[in-house]
Amino acid sequence: MASGPPNSKPAERILWLRETLDHHSKLYHTFDQPEIPDAEYDKLFNELLSLEEKHPALQTADSPSLRVGGQPLDKFDKVTHRQAMLSLGNAFTEKDLIDFDKRIRDRLKTSESAIGYVAEPKLDGLAVSLTYQDGLFVQGATRGNGQVGEDITPNLRTIKSLPLKLANAPAGLLEVRGEVFIDKPSFVALNRDQQARDAKVFVNPRNAAAGSLRLLDSSITASRPLRIYIYSTGPVEVDTTLPDTHWDMLQWLKSLGLPINPESKKQKSITECHKYYQTMLKRREKLDYEIDGIVFKVDNLLQQQQLGFVSRAPRWAIAHKFPAEEATTELLAVDFQVGRTGALTPVARLEPVFVGGAMVSNATLHNMDEVARKGIYIGDTVIVRRAGDVIPEVVSAVLSQRPANITEIMLPEVCPECGSVVIASDDISVAKCSGSFNCKAQRREGLKHFVSRRAMNIDGLGEKLIEQLIDRQMVQWPSDLYQLTKESLLQLDLVKDKTATKLLNAIEHSKETTLGRFLFALGIPEVGETTAEQLAQHFGSVEALAAADVDYYLPRGIEGIGKSRAESMVALFADQDIPENGEPLAAWLKDNVPRIKPDQIEQLLQKYPNATVLKQVDANDLQSKSASRVEGVGETMATLIVAFFNNKQHTDEIQRLIDSGIRWSTGDAVMEDTVTDDALAGKTFVITGKFNNMSRDEISAALKARGGKVTGSVSKNTSVLVCGEAAGSKLTKAEALGLEIIDESGLQALLG
Repeated sequence: MASGPPNSKPAERILWLRETLDHHSKLYHTFDQPEIPDAEYDKLFNELLSLEEKHPALQTADSPSLRVGGQPLDKFDKVTHRQAMLSLGNAFTEKDLIDFDKRIRDRLKTSESAIGYVAEPKLDGLAVSLTYQDGLFVQGATRGNGQVGEDITPNLRTIKSLPLKLANAPAGLLEVRGEVFIDKPSFVALNRDQQARDAKVFVNPRNAAAGSLRLLDSSITASRPLRIYIYSTGPVEVDTTLPDTHWDMLQWLKSLGLPINPESKKQKSITECHKYYQTMLKRREKLDYEIDGIVFKVDNLLQQQQLGFVSRAPRWAIAHKFPAEEATTELLAVDFQVGRTGALTPVARLEPVFVGGAMVSNATLHNMDEVARKGIYIGDTVIVRRAGDVIPEVVSAVLSQRPANITEIMLPEVCPECGSVVIASDDISVAKCSGSFNCKAQRREGLKHFVSRRAMNIDGLGEKLIEQLIDRQMVQWPSDLYQLTKESLLQLDLVKDKTATKLLNAIEHSKETTLGRFLFALGIPEVGETTAEQLAQHFGSVEALAAADVDYYLPRGIEGIGKSRAESMVALFADQDIPENGEPLAAWLKDNVPRIKPDQIEQLLQKYPNATVLKQVDANDLQSKSASRVEGVGETMATLIVAFFNNKQHTDEIQRLIDSGIRWSTGDAVMEDTVTDDALAGKTFVITGKFNNMSRDEISAALKARGGKVTGSVSKNTSVLVCGEAAGSKLTKAEALGLEIIDESGLQALLG
């Protein structure tokens, strides 16, 4: 784009800047096709702000500068809607939808073979009315009670996807209705920012959007990532011929520059409407914004007029709601489940409630830190959320309904499974049972992990069979699986001759594996599949891995000392008379070693505290190697790995497994996935948190298949942190290092 009119007057320059910024804003926010970098846009925007500050009389109602917000208001003025903003009737089943279609046919007495509809995702946001006069945005209001809303014009002006001036708009008044919302990735980022500033964390995107629009200070609203989609018109009094169908009306509004939901579709019949509903129900979790159903509207506007309204809802539209993802119920009790590593997880026992398409009576509370943060007590009325196949979770307590007889949720002192002492660190969320494999729960979860697909891959050995094998004391350690016979398996419930044969074949087949898979199957604390692969590639054998101590993993050398400096320092130490130790030695190093820093002197004396050892040091020992010998294995993980192999029970079990015939070839790759392209070559990824649509193993495999490298811990060498829900310390460290962070939708875009 041109740089603007040369030697232009302020009014001309401001007009050009305004039109240019509107053009690029529309490309970015409406069409997702930016032409200039963000920095260039910001430069033009700041120039406009500066010029309007010097010439305030030249600022107009459609200036992009109004998107930054203005002076705080004392209150919102009331707005009476020219045409009522009505609610919609609801459909919950296919029969409800068919009945809706039948009522329309009966009232219209139509001979048409099918009624045409328009299907639109029902966004879970805040409905607003926008008024344009001669193409200029002049007023915006909340729905309120449908008749009277609140004037939130300054706040709506801050929404970047909302045009302040329409393109090629006809003269006259145009009122449109839309939904303001915050998409899922932006909501996560907003809450992360709120937490960092010790500010209020929002419960869900809808609350965040509604709260942001009702702020009296529009400059704060401007900092919130609000978006809008227009879904209908109100009163229209313009000097042009209007479309005669709802679909064509949406396309006309789109041509004016108003954002329309791209998922909206024409449907030829109510049967097609139901198919669309089923499709969107499956796609719901993959959308980057929340929807709670589909709105179906009769397409023909004349038919809409003939159908009219009933009570406070139009007869020509209906909202086919999805099964509720959130519901309220009573928290009756809390149990603690023991996982594979002994970690205790609090599980809420609930008054059964139908949510997310299923009856839910149990939900996760994640850990004791989350219980404390959310302030949840037994006896509370709580909000339960279930999305797709995700495990139901308790979101929060409804404080307004809190009874007097609540009970605090307490971490048990002994394991509920085996009675062993529960060990809690300062961070009580990592409380663990100390019983190890003597604990039935750890034994059960450990065996489930050992036989899983990404570990030893023993097909057919499911949870119920594992329960029976443990209960009948046929299996205690994984090695016991390799001693099973057909006769012993036939003693189990529902196991017949064919099942026993298949299971024995799967057990035998699992003996041919890789070192990485074997290490992963062992269940070493904190060692996931990626780290197990790296350990296998680095050490090449169990014996070498077991022999390593914690110091072996730690970074070597003195930070900031390169190869040439290390060599010159070694030569200096060999040639000079050096004070024996202590302060004299420290002073000598300061005076004689060029460019040495105080912290380097401190590190040097910690490792080499006297002249004798200092004279024997090798350049390789001084040269900085800031990374661990095994990428992703820091001191904490190294301590856990070493402790695992120092436990005789574990090493005895490893030997039993090897004696049973488990084997691998040197140099075998751990993952079966192969690199198919190099789209992500040179990038290092770390994966953290929980994901809705892919497992972490699947994410890791997909990144590797595109040439990416996946490691287990965040460092300055990390390119991207792939962050799911309930992320912890890795997210905090990535933010501190200023690393790129993407969520699940960003990952989907990255993977194409």
